[in-house]
Amino acid sequence: MHKTIKIMIIGITAIYISGCSFHASKYGASFENIETLKNYKGVQVAVKPFTSVKPGQSGISCRGAGSVETPNKESFESYIHSAFVSELKVAGVYEEQSEIILNGHFTEIDFNSNIGNGKWMFELTASSSNDNAVKISTRHEFSTNWVADKACQQVAQEFSPAVQLLIRDLITHPKFKELIAPVKTELVTKI
Repeated sequence: MHKTIKIMIIGITAIYISGCSFHASKYGASFENIETLKNYKGVQVAVKPFTSVKPGQSGISCRGAGSVETPNKESFESYIHSAFVSELKVAGVYEEQSEIILNGHFTEIDFNSNIGNGKWMFELTASSSNDNAVKISTRHEFSTNWVADKACQQVAQEFSPAVQLLIRDLITHPKFKELIAPVKTELVTKI
């Protein structure tokens, strides 16, 4: 009997210590982003896999209650890359073999789950094969609960809308048009 109780206590303690995971939802394309991208009709771009200062990170600890994770445990930068490519494809602006190749590097992908004031935070440098670059900082704010489990679930639920906002901030940036401009080639004529 004592062994059974000890095993149960050890099992419950292990579950409690390990916490649980809060999974973000799969990405849902933003109608607004797609309509904005359609304004670049005639432009075709490819996108290299995004990179991050914390490569491969697929979960971030949340209030000791567990971690907020991507739906398929892919890295955050991979999730965002896939979301961006999906919107480019729907808008008819993506071409895998394009001469215009976009890159993205994250110096920050993080959140806070402060009571009543949650926030996803992104710092992204997007660059192009045409030697242009754009730095953006996106903050997606939302309300959170004082109960850790509920707050962390809210953080997970807000990841997809935060990524939509990040993409919107990128494609509406005044220099985005330069980022996706065709590479200029100089004509050399013989005299």
